[in-house]
Amino acid sequence: MKLTSFVYGVDASSMFSQAMSLLQKGMIAVGAFLVVMGIINLATNIKDGGPGVRNAIMEIVGGVMVGAAGAFITQITI
Repeated sequence: MKLTSFVYGVDASSMFSQAMSLLQKGMIAVGAFLVVMGIINLATNIKDGGPGVRNAIMEIVGGVMVGAAGAFITQITI
């Protein structure tokens, strides 16, 4: 009987893909949270006008960008 290699259950590429999948879920969740908070911010500042509305719109745009980056993060491979 010849023993060729040891298998410990998880290889590096599998562990990397699991970590990237977890990171993807986290980034999409953070992006969605930012969008929701931006909408709440926009709703409370819309009657006042001024910089509050601009900041709320920028928060919504930032949340969309973070969510989009999270959607594409699994394309990274070793």
